[in-house]
Amino acid sequence: MLGKLFKYDMKALSRVLVPLHIAAAALALVACVCGFVGYSAGEIWTGTSAAAGVSEAVAVAMLVALAFSMLGIFSATIATIVVIIHRFYKNLFTDEGYLTLTLPVTANQIMLSKVLAGLLWLLIDALVVLGSALAVSLAATGFVNASINDTLPYWMLRAAGGSVFGGSSAWASALSGAVSAATQGAMALLVAYAAFTLGAVLASRHKVAAGIGLYLAISWAIGLAGTVVNVSVASGIAFGGTGPYASTAAAMATTGLGWVGSLCVAAACYALCVYLLDRKVNLA
Repeated sequence: MLGKLFKYDMKALSRVLVPLHIAAAALALVACVCGFVGYSAGEIWTGTSAAAGVSEAVAVAMLVALAFSMLGIFSATIATIVVIIHRFYKNLFTDEGYLTLTLPVTANQIMLSKVLAGLLWLLIDALVVLGSALAVSLAATGFVNASINDTLPYWMLRAAGGSVFGGSSAWASALSGAVSAATQGAMALLVAYAAFTLGAVLASRHKVAAGIGLYLAISWAIGLAGTVVNVSVASGIAFGGTGPYASTAAAMATTGLGWVGSLCVAAACYALCVYLLDRKVNLA
């Protein structure tokens, strides 16, 4: 029965998210063209050609078009998250929920289906966005710079948590950033599920507003707790350590704690959702 639930959830999400990501891929193609044309025009601009003024105008126009195209691509991630959460809420806490909650399945199966479908689409979105960013990075350098350090996906993953390895290993930094992004994404999804489930239980009216408020409050509390723990651990290691690698050890410790903490929060939110769906949710 879990397989049928998962198939149904994926089909419902795909009706919206497949066209959305096709549009994102089309924007990536436009951005690649803009990036390559801008690069080519820039090469002419730096030379002594008589068409330097036209080349400059073309390069600037292509840069603006590329920026707007990339903004549209990155917006697909936000749209994906909103669609997944909307699907979760609609399928469980609106009129559609009367049917869902009377199916001969357990609350755990319902939640597992929602989580697997949501995580799979977040993975698909990440692959589309990172692939698009990589293609645009290569196009903007004329397809002649193959160094990972100079690509947009590398800096995105580094910002997500890959800076722990510094400049020693680009691939290690990218892998660390990918793990950080994956654990944070799983936590964010489960926190959203828990917030809207709890909002549906606590609020007889304005359940969506309650869910949004709870999500913001829970996220703020998690962020505050994570900051306190990270600062405490990093300070203890950095000031207590002796040697040139104390700061690196502190960074690695806080990164590892971040991974474990995100997964623990995600597991706790999952357990809360199963409990509430099984014992507390009443749409009557």
